Amino acid sequence: MPPINGVICKALTFYNNDFEIIESLNSLLIRHILTNDANSLLLFGNANESNLIPLNEKIKLIELSLEITQKKIPILIGIYSDIVDEVIDQIENLGKKFVDLNFMISPPITEKENLDTINSYFENILGSINPRHQIYLINNPPQFAGNEIEPDLLKNLMEYSNLKGLNDSFYNIKTCKSYIQYLNNQFSVFCGMEENYQTFFQLIPINQRKYSGIISSVSNLVNMCSKLYKYALEDDILELLQIQEHLNDIRNKIYDIKSNEGKQVIGLKYAFLHLYKDSILKTDTDTNLIAEKLQTQIDPISKGRIEAIVNSLLNRKYIYQLYFIGKKDLYQFDEIINKFSNIDVLVKQGKVKKIKGPYIVDINTLYRVKFENSQLVFRFRTSQLFQHENLINEKFIYPFLDRNLNPNDIDLRQKVKEMINTKTGSYFFNKEQPPIIPVCNLVYYDETKETIPYIFSVQDYIRGKPLFQLINQYISEGKNLYSNKFINLFNNLGEHLGNLHKIKFDTFFKEVSNIGQKKKTSYIEFFDHEIEQKIQEARKNQLEFCDEIRDFYKDNKALIEDETEFVLLHNNFQSQNIIVKEELGVIKINGIVDFDNWCVGSRAQDFIKIDYWILKPLNNSSFYDSFYDAYSKYFSVNNDFKKKIDLNKLIWLLGEYNLESELIKKSDQMDIIKTTRLSLENYLFEIKAIIR
Repeated sequence: MPPINGVICKALTFYNNDFEIIESLNSLLIRHILTNDANSLLLFGNANESNLIPLNEKIKLIELSLEITQKKIPILIGIYSDIVDEVIDQIENLGKKFVDLNFMISPPITEKENLDTINSYFENILGSINPRHQIYLINNPPQFAGNEIEPDLLKNLMEYSNLKGLNDSFYNIKTCKSYIQYLNNQFSVFCGMEENYQTFFQLIPINQRKYSGIISSVSNLVNMCSKLYKYALEDDILELLQIQEHLNDIRNKIYDIKSNEGKQVIGLKYAFLHLYKDSILKTDTDTNLIAEKLQTQIDPISKGRIEAIVNSLLNRKYIYQLYFIGKKDLYQFDEIINKFSNIDVLVKQGKVKKIKGPYIVDINTLYRVKFENSQLVFRFRTSQLFQHENLINEKFIYPFLDRNLNPNDIDLRQKVKEMINTKTGSYFFNKEQPPIIPVCNLVYYDETKETIPYIFSVQDYIRGKPLFQLINQYISEGKNLYSNKFINLFNNLGEHLGNLHKIKFDTFFKEVSNIGQKKKTSYIEFFDHEIEQKIQEARKNQLEFCDEIRDFYKDNKALIEDETEFVLLHNNFQSQNIIVKEELGVIKINGIVDFDNWCVGSRAQDFIKIDYWILKPLNNSSFYDSFYDAYSKYFSVNNDFKKKIDLNKLIWLLGEYNLESELIKKSDQMDIIKTTRLSLENYLFEIKAIIR
C-alpha cells in the first residue's frame, strides 16, 4: 500500500456509559465524513478515549468503518501506551483480523523518557511486528509527557521499511522542517495542528506536497480541509490563506466552550448532533444520554453560537449534509438531484436551492425543497406500519374533491381500477373547477419503488403552520386565544368538513381500492368486528371494565345498525393536518393535508380527533358551538349523531390504549414509559366518560 496523504479525519467516537460503540451514530458520522471529502480515517485518534474503549468494541467500529468505506480509503488506528508488548499485541491482533489497516503509534504517554529509551521503544515495536503492518508515528510532546521524536531519532528509524510516515503536532517549526526533508512517495508527513495548515504547506516544495497530509478534527463536520489541500497542491496562496482564516474562525466558535478538558470533542459532538437533530432517532437511549450530557457540558451562549455556525456553514455549502429517507437510507445532495433528474415535472421547477428536513411524521418522511420556481414537499412512505394499501391516496381522493369523479358514475369501478394501475402521475386542480376544500396540487407521485425503495409523492408547499402550533404559540405568548378570529376559524373548519361530507356513497367500502365494487360490505359487521377485536386486545392489556364497554355498545348498537349514510372521510381531521396562516387579524385555512387514512364511512368518524385533540382541551363553548353550528348547515347534529361520535371514538380510544400498552411492554426507557402511562390515563378517563 502506498503512504497515506491528503485529509485524514480524526474521527469522533460515540460510545455509551459502558464504553460500548453506538453503531447508529458512528455509522452516520462515518458516512458524513466521507461525504465531506476526507481521504482517510483515523479511528481512536484521541488517546484518552482510545484507552477507555475495550478491544472488542474497537473491532466493532473498525468493522463498521470498513463496511461503510468499502475499503476504498485508508483507515488508521491510533494506539497509545507505555508498554511495548501492549502496542505489539494490539497491532498483531488487529492486523491479523483486518489486513488493510494502518497504525499510528505514540511515544510513551505517561512519563518523560530520554532519547535512547524512546528510540528503543519504537525499534522494539517496528522490529517485532509483521513487516506488512504500515506504521505512522505521532510527535506531540505536550500530549505525551514531553516525549519528542527528534529529527535524529526519526532518521535512525527510517531503516524500517514499514515506517511510512509521521504526524507532527507542529509546535516547533524547525523540527517540522527537518521531518519534511524525508517526504517522498514512500514516506508521508502530516500536520496535526489545524491552525497551522497553511504555514505547514508553505514549508513544503510544491512538487512534494502531494506526499503530505493534514490530520483534521474539524473534518468531522466540514468539507473545508479538502478545499485547503486542493489549493495547497495548486499553490494558490491567496485561497489557502482565506480558507485557513475561515477554518480558524470556525474552530474558535466550536471549540471555545467552558469546559475543563476535551473542548474539541465536546464542541464537535454537539455540532454534529445539532446538524442531524431531525434525523437521529429520539427513542435511542444512548443517543439521548449523550445529548443530555453535552447539554450540561456546554454553556447556553456556546450552544447558541455552535448552532448558528453550523446553520451558516450548511447554507454556505461548507458542510455537505446527508439526507435520510427512512431510518437507514442515506443520500448525498447530488444523489438526490440525480434520482429525480428524469422526472419532467420536477425538472421544470428549476435548480434545487435548498433542502429542509427530514421531518419524520407518523408513517412518512418529509422534505421541503426550495426550487428556483417553486417550493415542494416530498413525502416518502417509509413506515412499515401503514395499515392500508401501499398507494398514494391523493390520486384517489383528489378527483372526488373537484368533481371530476362522482360516486354515482356508472363506470366508477373501471375508473378506480385505472387509478390503481397508474403507478406514476400528477394531479393539478383547475382554477375554474377548484376542490371543495383547500388542498394542494399533487405535483407527482410514484408507486413503483424504482427511483427509491419507497413510494413517494410530491406536493405544493402550503404556506403557514399547523393549527396546533398557532394555538401553542398564542398560549406560550399569553395572547388572547378566545377571540373572534378563532371563533371564525372553527366556523370555517365546520364548513370545510361539511363540504367534504357532501361527497356521498351508496354503500360502505372497507378499503378505498374497493370503491365501485358491486359486492357490498356490511357496515354493522365491520363495526362489530372492530370493537370486539379492540375489547379483546384491551382485556389482554389488563383493562378492567371490558364488560362495561361491551354492554354500552350493545345498548347503543341500533344507531350503527341504522347507519345508511356513507361519505368521504378525511379520517385524521385534526390540528396537525390543518395548515393556517394569520394575516391582518384573520386566521386563514390555507390547506388541509395528510389523506393517508381517508376512507368511506360514517360521518361521525371524522369528529373523533378534532374533538379529542382540539375542542376538549381548549374547553371553550364558543369554539365548540361555532364548529358544530357551521357543520349543521349541511347535516343534522342531534343527540343520536353525538352518540355515534362516542361509539366511533370508543373504538379509536381502545386502539390507542392497546398501542400505548404494547409500547410500555417493549420499552425500557423511563421517560417514554412515564409519558406513555400519562397517555394511558387520559384514554382511560375518556373511555369511562363515554360509557358511564
